[in-house]
Amino acid sequence: MTSPAADEDEVQIRRIFGNGFVDWVLAVDGPDRTPEQGQVAEFIHRASKEQFPESAHVSGYLRLSNLTLLNPETGRTGLAELRRLAGGRDPAPGTSGEDETLAALQAWAGENFGGLLLEEGGFGTGWGSASRERMTRAVAADPELPFHADSNETDGMWHITSIGSAGSFQLAFLGPSIVAAALRQAATRKTSILLNDLLAELPAALSVARAVHSGENVDALAMAGLSGVLLPTEKEVLSAPWGRVRITYETDNLILAKEPKLSSMTQADGTTIVSRGTGDLTIETTVPWSSEFAEMTTDEEVPPSRAPSTARDLLQRRVLDVRLAFALTMADPQAPALLPTWAKIENPISVTSDFSFTEIAKLRHRTPTRLSVEQAEEWERWISVLDCAELDNLGHAPQRLLRAMTEREDPVDALVDAVIVWESIFGTHSEITFRVCASLAKLLCVTLEERLAFLKKAKGVYTMRSKIVHGASDIRPERTNEARDEALRVAIQALRALTQDRPDLLSLRSGSERSDRILLE
Repeated sequence: MTSPAADEDEVQIRRIFGNGFVDWVLAVDGPDRTPEQGQVAEFIHRASKEQFPESAHVSGYLRLSNLTLLNPETGRTGLAELRRLAGGRDPAPGTSGEDETLAALQAWAGENFGGLLLEEGGFGTGWGSASRERMTRAVAADPELPFHADSNETDGMWHITSIGSAGSFQLAFLGPSIVAAALRQAATRKTSILLNDLLAELPAALSVARAVHSGENVDALAMAGLSGVLLPTEKEVLSAPWGRVRITYETDNLILAKEPKLSSMTQADGTTIVSRGTGDLTIETTVPWSSEFAEMTTDEEVPPSRAPSTARDLLQRRVLDVRLAFALTMADPQAPALLPTWAKIENPISVTSDFSFTEIAKLRHRTPTRLSVEQAEEWERWISVLDCAELDNLGHAPQRLLRAMTEREDPVDALVDAVIVWESIFGTHSEITFRVCASLAKLLCVTLEERLAFLKKAKGVYTMRSKIVHGASDIRPERTNEARDEALRVAIQALRALTQDRPDLLSLRSGSERSDRILLE
């Protein structure tokens, strides 16, 4: 059994590096730990702080960032030595029938699994080892991949992608890139990845790499993070026609996984809800991807990038639909803020992703909110409704609504955005106040009395907006807040009605056409 100090070392390295890496390097097999496993946990914990115990079984020159490199004295990486010390066994060499490329990828992945978890992509993992050399030669000789049998490991090619990027890559990194793509795919299926999970994904990752080289269009994994709202433990996945929305895994974004937890709230029962700035929920979908390859020469400049495909736009549309569906589910101007954090598109033959980060999630105040099962199911339903809705005909109305609800700190700005949503739905070039308000009254109210009352209140909101825009300074803050909330309520109700009950109006391309149609019915 290990000491309490060793147990604390394991707790800390799990916090720093994640459960998958720790389970692998400690060769975990049950709840008990041996003294040797405690030594390894102590070494890694100290190495993370650049401190090294005198009894370390791995040479002191190996710092944490170098543990994926080969120790020339043993022919193993530092991580592999630590795993052996903890009681782990060397993996069996890869065997995949007649597919030597797949077998070589499996062998290298099995030998360097911990390094892949520690350093996503594994640029330097096991450099110089027999398994790495085998993988490099197998990839070079594969007729369905872009190099050839006599290529040197430093030979490079230009890679031009359909998302508008272009760059070079070397033969030495193509094998690790395919393994990294398989690792990222495995990470979408469970929170803690095992070696068998990675090996199971490798055949598909290799097939995609071969298809990309042949010029085929493939589906690339795309993900985006959202922060501020948590799903109930009874329903941690929302199905969508194009993919799913689920709880965020620690492996979704290794770059941001160690960002601090930014918001927390204690509930009436004493439990605490914590919302992470890096994301509480992950949108998971696919986008179209294709690549072109060109030989590199000494004097050749980078070839021009192709016009970007719709991949990024499609991912952003998914993010918009999910956030708008949440707004329509809650139907409340004071609904919790659901903010985008990061987005990435997985390059199927690269160690990295096309990645972006949204700073607003760090800056905007959020009240962490856990949904009920009923709310989660309603959100799931609205995601499906919006997938069929012709939202493009509303221009920037969805974006304006989300800005007003989640991004605008000043109620004046939120009021202006909300009224712009009204005008995007029923706006015209003449008699705009009457036409917009009357059309909304017809859409949202049943009786004449209800419509007249609505018309009066809506004109009041318009009047308030006009006074503010033209510089009036005698308006009390509470009146501005009331007008903002009313404008948002109407905007939400109108979008709910259009997308769910009146798709015929939504199919019309302009606000003027929609106004004419509904007023003349």
